Amino acid sequence: MNPFKNSKNAGEVDLKIVFFIVAILIIGLLSGKIMGKYPVFLIGGVLGIVAVILCFVNFKAALFMLIFSMLLSPEFGERTTEGGGATIRLDDLLLVIIAFGWLARSAVYKGTSLFKSTPMNKLIFFYICSCVFSTMGGMMAGRVGYVSGSLFVFKYIEYFVVYFMAVNYITKRDDIRQFIIAMFITLIIVCFVAIAQIPAGGRVTAPFEGEGGEPNTLGGYVVLMMSIVIGILFNLRANFPKIYKNGLITLVGLGVIVVLFTRSRGSWVAIMPMFLMFVIISKKRFVLIIFLIIFAALFPIIAPKEIKRRVLYTFEKQSGQAARIQEKVGGVTLDTSTSERVSSWKDGLEAFTKHPVLGWGITGWRFLDAQYVKTLVEQGFLGFATFAAMIFALCRETRRIYLTTNDKLLKGIAMGFFPGIFAMLAHGLSTNTFIIVRIMEPFWFLAALVMSIPAVEQHEAALIKTEDENKDKDKDDEKEEEKHGEDEDEPKPPAPEVKKLPEKKRKLLTNAEIIRQLKYKKK
Repeated sequence: MNPFKNSKNAGEVDLKIVFFIVAILIIGLLSGKIMGKYPVFLIGGVLGIVAVILCFVNFKAALFMLIFSMLLSPEFGERTTEGGGATIRLDDLLLVIIAFGWLARSAVYKGTSLFKSTPMNKLIFFYICSCVFSTMGGMMAGRVGYVSGSLFVFKYIEYFVVYFMAVNYITKRDDIRQFIIAMFITLIIVCFVAIAQIPAGGRVTAPFEGEGGEPNTLGGYVVLMMSIVIGILFNLRANFPKIYKNGLITLVGLGVIVVLFTRSRGSWVAIMPMFLMFVIISKKRFVLIIFLIIFAALFPIIAPKEIKRRVLYTFEKQSGQAARIQEKVGGVTLDTSTSERVSSWKDGLEAFTKHPVLGWGITGWRFLDAQYVKTLVEQGFLGFATFAAMIFALCRETRRIYLTTNDKLLKGIAMGFFPGIFAMLAHGLSTNTFIIVRIMEPFWFLAALVMSIPAVEQHEAALIKTEDENKDKDKDDEKEEEKHGEDEDEPKPPAPEVKKLPEKKRKLLTNAEIIRQLKYKKK
């Protein structure tokens, strides 16, 4: 069936509508004077047109484009370590375009729902409301700028747009399988780009992050994706091809190398709860414990000097002015960088007491590089409670899906995402993990894959049931035909009209009829 043919059936759209939208975009693109001055916008505009067309023609292709752009899109602008400045990434623009295309597609295509029901919908809505209300309160009080506050609220919301777009599209197991493969391909590219930076001697970062980069962001992303790979590895079928199994093991090894050379202590800490959760929920916990013992024994021998120095630096006492700002936690002296974080946490908790309910509003207080204190200060107790409830529900539902699903691939994804959530929670102790684009876009896309599993299994079960019913019906039809054929082969009594015919007319009957009558008499 032609998907562009104008019809009353669900899922069909008039081709004129698509051409009309594309024409408007092309005219607007060509007529804008800004395109000549800033070629980047021209590239973005062309990609935007492609994305809009894909949203109508093949929405899965648009989602694939979004997956690859999550880590492989360039970033423009600059931000300081104190949170000043602004940056925009190509996937931010792409996400906006695909989101509008998704909304337009939902309006044009008949029978397409906008928000598919999942256990996370209400809590996500409550969290978005807390972001909006706290920021509006900060704006009215003069603590939050209208432009900066609005942009950051939109940034918080865009991750959930990724979630809802993916959830609404996914209906088949094959969709989940293909999206996971695309995410693994992206991970492979990112790992090779990062490993290629090791000979230069600096900390490795994700592609297109410029000179400074954000090693902590790369480390968080790789830890999250490693958790998914390990979950799938622990749930492979017995007859799974060894070449793919070895490929997954190699991918875990690449991820470990990348995380080590980010020299991101927050990412190293994130591995600990991830590993612990796998030990708790996996039946292969003995293998994990043996691996941990071997790794702990060999690490002091095989670890590069830079990594050893980074570990020891955390607890190294400084001299002079630096020693005065060092914090002590449980009698342990922390390095200046960690001490600054601890000091900012104390200041943040003090600021929270001044606006405890709705907070200062997003961007209403100074920059904080710690997710939980930042949420508490900016959104108050209400925002922190909704955030905690949302993450708790995500953990609960992921665990339930892992325990109830039987499909090996889907079980592996759910199993891997569960420790991945705890890894990101630990990562958030030292950075704003849950508002970082390169971590949260993959995170909420994975959440969409996991939350789609029950509906996918129900859909697959319904298809199997329908197929079985059709097979049973076909068998019944075959039996009926065989029975009908046997009835036709048996001789039948002569018709009453034949008996009444005169003898001369009876002789005119065909030989076959005479033979049939004779067979009947013999029987």
